[in-house]
Amino acid sequence: MALLTESFLRGKAQAASGFIYESNIRNFSANALANEKKMAAAADEFDIFLSHAFEDAILIKALRDVLVEAGHSVYVDWIEDPQFERKYVSKYTAAGLRQRMSQCRSLLFATSEAAKTSLWMPWELGFMDSETTSRVAIAPIVPSGQQSDEFKGQEYLGLYPYLDKTGDYFYIHASRHEWVNLKDWLLGKNPTRH
Repeated sequence: MALLTESFLRGKAQAASGFIYESNIRNFSANALANEKKMAAAADEFDIFLSHAFEDAILIKALRDVLVEAGHSVYVDWIEDPQFERKYVSKYTAAGLRQRMSQCRSLLFATSEAAKTSLWMPWELGFMDSETTSRVAIAPIVPSGQQSDEFKGQEYLGLYPYLDKTGDYFYIHASRHEWVNLKDWLLGKNPTRH
């Protein structure tokens, strides 16, 4: 069991882009996403709405990619809907995000240092948590060098199960000894004691 680290996600981004510098990775990611967007038809439904701070764009792109590689469809606002204005709260963006969240089976709340200042993340979490058919979990992104195999969220984040990646598989944990495979969780199963 292992939480996702910044260094793991940065390594994935670098491996995909072949670049070492963050500015080059950002440019590569933007171009790769533009090409992906042109090639892919707009999805009507997603497995996961990935709630995150835009400052973590490189980490989020890498997290999205490893989730997609695992067979999940993932909604990220600046990939699917670049017309949304993330820096400002507006009725237009809120309505668009509500519509997109209604098209998602779950929400993963990507915690990080930058997430603490996000205008949208708490709102997205509250909206999805109030939806009776939605599933909500935390996707902790821990700083490089901080090894942990269990997430203890601060304040209300501790109320939710959390995501981890063990080997090639993703799991949702209620605690260290209670977990379920992400695919099964998306189908409605809850973590059980092991």
